[in-house]
Amino acid sequence: MPIAINGSGTITGVSVGGLPDGIVDTDMIAAGAVTGVKQGIGSIVQVKQAVNASQLSEAVSDSAFEDISGLSVSITPTTTTNNILVSYKVAMASTKGLYNTYIRIVRGSTAIGIGDATDSRPRVTTYHPTGPTAWNDYEVIHHSNMFLDNPTGFSLGDALTYKLQWTDTYNQTFYLNRSINNTDGKYYPTQISHITVMEVVA
Repeated sequence: MPIAINGSGTITGVSVGGLPDGIVDTDMIAAGAVTGVKQGIGSIVQVKQAVNASQLSEAVSDSAFEDISGLSVSITPTTTTNNILVSYKVAMASTKGLYNTYIRIVRGSTAIGIGDATDSRPRVTTYHPTGPTAWNDYEVIHHSNMFLDNPTGFSLGDALTYKLQWTDTYNQTFYLNRSINNTDGKYYPTQISHITVMEVVA
């Protein structure tokens, strides 16, 4: 079929693969025209993040997971087959030295990225002990991790909510983005905590 330039401004007769290599560059592709379906496996389609820079405290009960304020983020996947990469960093302190702090990732109401069920052991994403009591007023510990989630059972267009929860092995008070002794001065910096989710082509 011969190539024809039509009066409407369209070109016909060009077969698939008929354009020379390099003739279509990035500038010729409309913004947003390359969808997740066309992008290669491992490509990042979208990124969402929630950041909490507030200094707050919360009394937590032994082994009872509570949502961490401000560390919840929603993402609406472009397909039902892509994965969601979840990463987080939580800066925190706790009132009891030599006890454990636990954090887990939750999608909706389901904990994900946690350890296997073994006896009565807590199933968590990250665990960190607090330090010796003598240094506890100054100490800020950091929980961080990444987990590639393969969500199922949702419909296209549904938003997925990811959040962080924390608990302990004692009835402690947790402090976010600060040390226990939050005195003004160079020894007590303020910090941020965040959760980031990225849709990854599967």
